[in-house]
Amino acid sequence: MEEPKVSIIVPVYKAEDTISCCIESILGQTYRNIELILVEDGSPDKSGAICDKYSSDSRVTVIHNTNHGVSYTRNIGVKHATGKYITFCDADDYYVPDHVEKNVFTALKQDSDITISGYYIEQGEEFVSSVHIPSGQMSEIDVVRHFTVDDEFGGFCWNKFYKREVLQGIKFPEDLAILEDTYLLCSAMENSKKIYYLAEPLYYYCDSQSSVTRNVNMLYSEYDTVKYIDSYRKILVDHHLSQKSVNIIHGRMFEMSVDFRRLEYQGFRYGGPKLIKNLEVDIKHFCNDYYCCDEFSLKRKLKYTIKMLLPKLHC
Repeated sequence: MEEPKVSIIVPVYKAEDTISCCIESILGQTYRNIELILVEDGSPDKSGAICDKYSSDSRVTVIHNTNHGVSYTRNIGVKHATGKYITFCDADDYYVPDHVEKNVFTALKQDSDITISGYYIEQGEEFVSSVHIPSGQMSEIDVVRHFTVDDEFGGFCWNKFYKREVLQGIKFPEDLAILEDTYLLCSAMENSKKIYYLAEPLYYYCDSQSSVTRNVNMLYSEYDTVKYIDSYRKILVDHHLSQKSVNIIHGRMFEMSVDFRRLEYQGFRYGGPKLIKNLEVDIKHFCNDYYCCDEFSLKRKLKYTIKMLLPKLHC
């Protein structure tokens, strides 16, 4: 049987120091039937020129755009993809050598519409595995639990293998600056019959200190709200999730509201009185779902109760 083609999409912006390592990890995969789509997003550095050096490989397509952001860039990649499976890689990360081979083998064996794998995350000078549970079929509730309560596999797009057909008619939302990949995952789940988790770390996630999630100021909107919470609202509005999944997401929104309000009370002042008021409204609104949701441990609930009641306390 002919090996199915895998389309790998890499958005490229200000990545001149890392993009070569990323590309070479993909082109050096043990699985050879791939197409690598490099979408350069108007990068002001040498990233685009570095990508062009790899275009002599017949498996590589380089697309140059003016700057539009990561969601637009990934959508362009999906539009040009021709593989049976579509997956992603970030320009500052890289694959283990058999990343594609193991995901394809699992997807074919399980006939899964979405195949998820574990990853290594950079912590200090070493990489630590995200894997804590065994391989197996995942329900919608399982997936939601693992992108909210813990980061077993998160909502990231780079450790997901999607059958091409489950991405038909859906896109990364270009109006979200955060959780756009989680939004896509929820959209794809609505088109999927089977989701399978391969409990092996097959991706190196390099935790960049310059990423948007490291710049706390980038997490706040101009409307005195927190972008993470806003993104979860949009996910809930636009998708038909089970009540249990909704409750889990509400619980995570509660925790985020408590954490961000605590920053304000401790004097970081990323917002103002209106931000605090908005967060307090969310705390009150999501409080009941949080305490009724058994996905959050008693120890975790006690910790957040203290944070909620004593926001100035350093703990």
